[in-house]
Amino acid sequence: MSASYENVVRGKLRLKGKPLLLKDGGIVKKKKKRNSNKHLYHQDSSTSGFFPFTFPFETSKCAVDRSDMSQAEGGTERGEAEGESLYLTPAERRYLQQWEKLDGQRMAKMASKSHRDRIHEFNQYLANLTEHYEIPKVGPG
Repeated sequence: MSASYENVVRGKLRLKGKPLLLKDGGIVKKKKKRNSNKHLYHQDSSTSGFFPFTFPFETSKCAVDRSDMSQAEGGTERGEAEGESLYLTPAERRYLQQWEKLDGQRMAKMASKSHRDRIHEFNQYLANLTEHYEIPKVGPG
């Protein structure tokens, strides 16, 4: 009986997020890094004031520098999309592939017709409509 319970997965169910790193059937978790000088006072170079703690989050300037570096290293939109695909479920991947396929077909259909052809087709559609769709006149007469 206890042999049937050996392969039980514990913890919360993760449907999205970082891809799981599996090692010998278990999940390898990264340990959190602790900042030893978290509560030390330091001086910011841009202002003359002291801050009681360090800021663990990135500023917008750091984020811009990182994006510039990725573009300089040859990071393309396709490469970024492939990196984002690691976070998608298989159903989401299939949906996006189908959507791109249909979008490509729609664009090819629109590109095959000229503006004049589209206007002519729309006018034919309006001419074939019944009178139900016309706005009724309100008032005497």
